[in-house]
Amino acid sequence: MKMITAVAALLLTAQAAFASVDVIYGKDDRKDVYQTTSALHLKLAKSSAGMIKKSMFVTGAKANSFDLKDTISLERGQNICATEKFSQQPLAPICSGFLVGPDTLITAGHCYNTFDKPENVCKDFAWVFDYDMKSATHNPAKNISIANIYSCKSVSSVQRDGLYDFAVIKLDRKVVGREPLKFRTTGKLANTTSLVVIGHPTGLPTKISANGKVTNNIEATRFSTTLDTFHGNSGSAVLDAATGMVEGILIMGKNDYRPSINSLPDSCMVANICDESAKNCSAGVEGGTVQHGEVVLRIEKIYAQITKALATK
Repeated sequence: MKMITAVAALLLTAQAAFASVDVIYGKDDRKDVYQTTSALHLKLAKSSAGMIKKSMFVTGAKANSFDLKDTISLERGQNICATEKFSQQPLAPICSGFLVGPDTLITAGHCYNTFDKPENVCKDFAWVFDYDMKSATHNPAKNISIANIYSCKSVSSVQRDGLYDFAVIKLDRKVVGREPLKFRTTGKLANTTSLVVIGHPTGLPTKISANGKVTNNIEATRFSTTLDTFHGNSGSAVLDAATGMVEGILIMGKNDYRPSINSLPDSCMVANICDESAKNCSAGVEGGTVQHGEVVLRIEKIYAQITKALATK
């Protein structure tokens, strides 16, 4: 019987409850922050955060720092094959988010209204910046500076229905040393836009994944892409890779993993791999909204809610 800690159990519960957001298209483009050479993408990552349960935090060895207790590797926590990318890195965030104002953060709505009331989720979870790998051997769960940890002060707006899935969060104080991301307010992205996503796939430390293509740009409130994302990416900023402008919020996608041996459902899991057109997936065919790939809520469609939050102290 597998031993699963509290954080792994929470991640598994979240995976089952949240809309699926996950899959590899062609080559796996996910990179750790320390592996990224783009100055723009590194700057964007500074304004991205992970949503971590407050009960995991314990006093760290260094002054004004915290550690995360009961962390577990991706391999052990979710029965992922040891040969899979990032299998030995620790799990912690259940969702991703990004700054749009000095104390205002955006994430997916299902991160705040799936497993509890929004006000309770606000109280029980913190937002952590720079939760990333500094090197191949670094442990991001140790010595997290208190300056990088922010509480949720209030949920300014939250919505999850057939068309919208977002939450606008007010943090307990202004974020220091990070710039709010610029985001589209009118119009829509071009079909040829190259995209990048920054967040916490499967609860891992920050990953930057570029080379996303737009596969469906017809829907009024959403578009689809071939970005390599997983369920912990919910709420991630999907950005124009060249300009850094936020185009949308990652909200759902195809299945992320499949059994390594199809005839043995309990065998360790490997990533679902599709081609660059979001077809021929190793986990099989999926219809509905995700047939075109990962689904992104257009951020310009919630401009009014963001503006209202930015005007609130």
